[in-house]
Amino acid sequence: MFSLLSFAIIVAVWWILAETRFKQTGVIPTPIDTLRIIAEQMRKDSFFKAIFTTLGRSTISFIISFAVACVFATLAHFKKFIGSMLNPFIVLCRSMPTMALVLILLLSVGSYLLPTVIAFLVVFPLCYENMKAAIGETDNKLVTMARVFKIPKRLQITGIYIPAILPYVFSSIIAGFTLNIKVVISAEVMGLPTMSMGHLILSARQGFNFGVSFAWLVIAVILSLICESILRLASRLCMPYKYPDSKLLKGIAIKVFSLGKKGGQQAGND
Repeated sequence: MFSLLSFAIIVAVWWILAETRFKQTGVIPTPIDTLRIIAEQMRKDSFFKAIFTTLGRSTISFIISFAVACVFATLAHFKKFIGSMLNPFIVLCRSMPTMALVLILLLSVGSYLLPTVIAFLVVFPLCYENMKAAIGETDNKLVTMARVFKIPKRLQITGIYIPAILPYVFSSIIAGFTLNIKVVISAEVMGLPTMSMGHLILSARQGFNFGVSFAWLVIAVILSLICESILRLASRLCMPYKYPDSKLLKGIAIKVFSLGKKGGQQAGND
């Protein structure tokens, strides 16, 4: 209820600004005009190519960032000197402005790899800190008891560590992936890799098509919200002990999958 109210307020403020302050310049079109521009862009061949290129680049860079963060967070937890060695690098990446990183690396890594590298340097510290805190939140009493009773390491990992860190993992994934999309698009605007959302945003801006440029910003926001919703749904399906309603969601997913499998088998028999 309150989310809908907040959304309505945002749209109302957007509409008022578009009809008053920015009416002459056309920098911010009205919501209706924005939807019309988005519909026009969807008819172009470059629309979905740009979205899937940016989304693919964001996914690859985030997987690399998250995997490296998990490895180093685990090492830093069990080997304190590794954590001490990583701290200066983490502080440097976290404090350096993103645009400064873009300008420094633009000539050294090339426009194609620039968004991936920039996203890694921005998202890696976030994932590292979250995963390090998650591993540190594991109940030491359970770990000590498992060692006393000589429970195998595999069972310790699946029965103690994973359930303890899983909420932090999904929280880190949700926050990191949406941030990753924004950073990749920003780097694309500066690096100009062809056929990407950032390239189309800047191309529209350079051609004084401010409405098109703003529409692509709205598309970027919608893409981030869709990805966040999918990840939140996945977290509910993977943690039924934390979300009571996730059992219902999991049952629906299993039923839909089984129906689809039966339909495929019947089609094969026919």
